Amino acid sequence: MAVILAIAPLATVACGGDEGSSGTLPPIATTTSTTIAITTTTEYVPVTYEIQPGDRLKDIAEQFGVDMKKLQVLNGITNPDAIEAGDVLQIPPPTLPAATTTTA
Repeated sequence: MAVILAIAPLATVACGGDEGSSGTLPPIATTTSTTIAITTTTEYVPVTYEIQPGDRLKDIAEQFGVDMKKLQVLNGITNPDAIEAGDVLQIPPPTLPAATTTTA
C-alpha cells in the first residue's frame, strides 16, 4: 500500500504583484538592548594604631574588624602575647564587622 503526501506551502508572501502592495515587505521589528558594566572600586586608606598599656592583640583585631592572623602577619608578630605599649601596628583592611561600644 502506497501513501502519497501532498505538502502545501505554509505561507505565501506577495511582493509587488498585488494591487495593495508597495513592492516591499514591512520592516522587521528589532529590539536593541544595552548592557552597562558597573565597576565598584574601594580604596583602602592605611590605618595605624599605637598599642596602649593593657591592650591585647585579639582586642585590637576585634576593635578594627580584622582577622587577628592577618594583623600578626602584616606586623611580623609571631607571639600575640608579646606586644608592647608604644609599638605602632599597621591595621589591614577590615574583614569582620568592627566592634561597637554602647554607653548606657
